[in-house]
Amino acid sequence: MAGQKLRHMAQDNRTRPRKPSDTFRADACPLCAFLKEFQSECVQSLNHRLARTLCNFHTWLVAKLADAGAAADIFLRMLELSLEADSSRQSCDLCKWVADQEHRKIEEIAQKLDEPDSLHWLCEQEPLCLPHARKLLDRVPNEFRDEIILSVQRLAAELKGELTTLSRNAKARLPIRPGLLGRAAEYLVSKRGLGVKP
Repeated sequence: MAGQKLRHMAQDNRTRPRKPSDTFRADACPLCAFLKEFQSECVQSLNHRLARTLCNFHTWLVAKLADAGAAADIFLRMLELSLEADSSRQSCDLCKWVADQEHRKIEEIAQKLDEPDSLHWLCEQEPLCLPHARKLLDRVPNEFRDEIILSVQRLAAELKGELTTLSRNAKARLPIRPGLLGRAAEYLVSKRGLGVKP
């Protein structure tokens, strides 16, 4: 069940000893990668009694990934709620679960930045996307802020150069680097479906 899974994962984060390699994943913004995995697990094990309302993105994700019976029950409830006068003020349950987990993970990373390996990895190997870097900056000691800002600026400069080349090549109908636009989009706004305010 998604609610129980959320509580269980949160409890694990508080009690289980973790290494920097547990906290950070190497393939993208570490927070985006973690939250996308968490989000998918929630949808695939969704309990229709716990999820009452969904945003546009999560409605489509549930249609694609959730158990068909659970998805049908959720959509039936959403149909009933859609007829109520104040239905537009309902917030997405999945957005709230992801936002809660995002907050916990940012706090966990902030606490681990006193570990040299974590700071080196974060700043030199896999930079955060811009939205998550900004959220982390509000929670880290001042001595780490400059390193995080420099990491973000380095990636921005790298993307600027690559996007300039891509734009020039595309206009000249030359081969372009696949995946670059998605990488730039992730840097600017986080992975698709994340960062939506509940």
